[in-house]
Amino acid sequence: MYCSLIICTYNWPEALKLVLSSTLIQSDKPNEIIVADDGSDESTARVIEDFAKSTSIPIIHSWQKDDGCRIPHSRNRAIAKSSFEYIIMIDGDTILHHDFIKDHKRF
Repeated sequence: MYCSLIICTYNWPEALKLVLSSTLIQSDKPNEIIVADDGSDESTARVIEDFAKSTSIPIIHSWQKDDGCRIPHSRNRAIAKSSFEYIIMIDGDTILHHDFIKDHKRF
């Protein structure tokens, strides 16, 4: 089963870096990662660019202008960019355990 992992974030690049790192240790990796960014500054973009260099998993930065808290719109944009029907969505401070993706697919 192919799946997209969507990570919602806003101006917390340190947490995003940890979340992205936890995707590298998955027993069953997502087929793509989409970062649903609700208007973060350039530091978040740099974390995503650096991470993309360390993995073969396609990563998409879905960014929208900061116009207050509009995370539902950000999620919808990310879903629209997804290539797969099965979508796992997490917050930008969720560290994944080793079998997180595998467990989702199994259930």
